[in-house]
Amino acid sequence: MCIYANHAGLNMLETTIDNLQRITVYSVLDGSNNVRLDVVLPIIMQEGYAILPPGYCRSQMNRRVSYEQAMVWAVQAPDGGSVHCLALAFINWSFI
Repeated sequence: MCIYANHAGLNMLETTIDNLQRITVYSVLDGSNNVRLDVVLPIIMQEGYAILPPGYCRSQMNRRVSYEQAMVWAVQAPDGGSVHCLALAFINWSFI
């Protein structure tokens, strides 16, 4: 589930702040040409982050969004021992 996005993130995802919590990392990255979540998630859990090569993802309107690079990192829960959520940053994205 997504809990925060800046204006550019909302534009890229083609959603509103009210609908943001309905979005999952799977719905954004599923079908990407370079990301297999079953490979990337263990890296994130072990290293704390993963840098994704150029590729594409999907907006909530099912449009392809290309990006030059993306980073996914684990956000720690206040207890410090568990992962609260994943954060994503996309660099130089555009609709294709």
